Amino acid sequence: MSKIGILVASSNNNLKLGLKLKELANGLNHEVELINLVDLRLPLYSTIEEQENGIPESALDLATKILELNAFIIVAPEYNGVMPPVLNNAMAWTSRATKDWRDAFNEKIVGLATHSGGGGTKGLQAMRIMFQHLGANILAREILTTYEKPLNEESAISMINSLVKLSKV
Repeated sequence: MSKIGILVASSNNNLKLGLKLKELANGLNHEVELINLVDLRLPLYSTIEEQENGIPESALDLATKILELNAFIIVAPEYNGVMPPVLNNAMAWTSRATKDWRDAFNEKIVGLATHSGGGGTKGLQAMRIMFQHLGANILAREILTTYEKPLNEESAISMINSLVKLSKV
C-alpha cells in the first residue's frame, strides 16, 4: 500500500483543506500522514544558522518522515503571489537534512492544493517550480478552493487515486 503524505503550511483554511483530503484518502483505505509544517516551528534557514546551531532535530525528523513516504499533497496558501515562507523554509531545511539535497522528493509523485482568498494560481505555480526543481513529478491536476468555490470531492478523490496509482513500485 502506498503511503500518502499531506504537508500543510497553514494553521487555518489550508489546514482544514488538508484534514479534508486526509479524510477522503482514509475513506479510500489509503494510509495517510498529515504533517503541519507550522507546528514544527523551524528557525529561519541560513548558512549561519546551520553553522552555529546545526540542523534542528525537527528538520531531521521531517526529512526522515518525507523519505519514508511515496507520494505527497502539498497544501499551502498563496502569500504575496508565491508560497508561504513556512513551506519554503521547511523545504530548505529538508534539503539540508538529507545526504543529497534532492533525496526527499526525487522521483516522488506530488499533488498541489491551496485554499485562497485572493486567487491561488500564482502560489500553485511557485510550488510547482520548487518541487519540480527538487526532482518531484507533479500531477497536472491541482486543487484550488476559495470561499466561494468549495472543494470538489470528485476532483480530490481523482488526485488521491492518481497519487496512489503513480507511486506504486
